[in-house]
Amino acid sequence: MTQKAWTYLLYIVIAIGLALVILGVGLALFSNINVSMGVRGVQIIAVTIGLGLLLMVPSKIVLTLLLMKNNSQ
Repeated sequence: MTQKAWTYLLYIVIAIGLALVILGVGLALFSNINVSMGVRGVQIIAVTIGLGLLLMVPSKIVLTLLLMKNNSQ
């Protein structure tokens, strides 16, 4: 894959991660899932936000390194 394809892919991964974080926060604030489902609802919200952060943070680091490498060349 070319560097442009990698950066495009990483932007997509960051967008998916951000969407998962927003979905998790939306579930926590605007739904009654944590009350109606109890502990299982809180786990669903936590896993959704955690997966979003897990996708966002490493991809931002890799994207930064790729862009720095591209800038130096």
